Amino acid sequence: MRMEVCNDTLIVPPALQAKVKAAAAEEHRAPDELVGEAVERYLWERRWFRKDDVQTKIAQGLESLRQGRGLDGESVMADLIAELDGPDFTGPA
Repeated sequence: MRMEVCNDTLIVPPALQAKVKAAAAEEHRAPDELVGEAVERYLWERRWFRKDDVQTKIAQGLESLRQGRGLDGESVMADLIAELDGPDFTGPA
């Protein structure tokens, strides 16, 4: 998709503008706020799920389990869901 730049600000491609405006209206939010949040989440997920980082985290988790430092899966998932559902979720810094 083609992106335009205006005053150092990325503009949403024309094919997505109506969808962004409709989603923003549904949520009673400004379109630029919605786009900003989407970009922040994308960048956070991109950092979090980098293949080399994921492999390192898996290896660390397995080593932690071997050392008997495992966590209860249900409580971890409950904490993660509560964090993701929280009003100020912006992802890790």
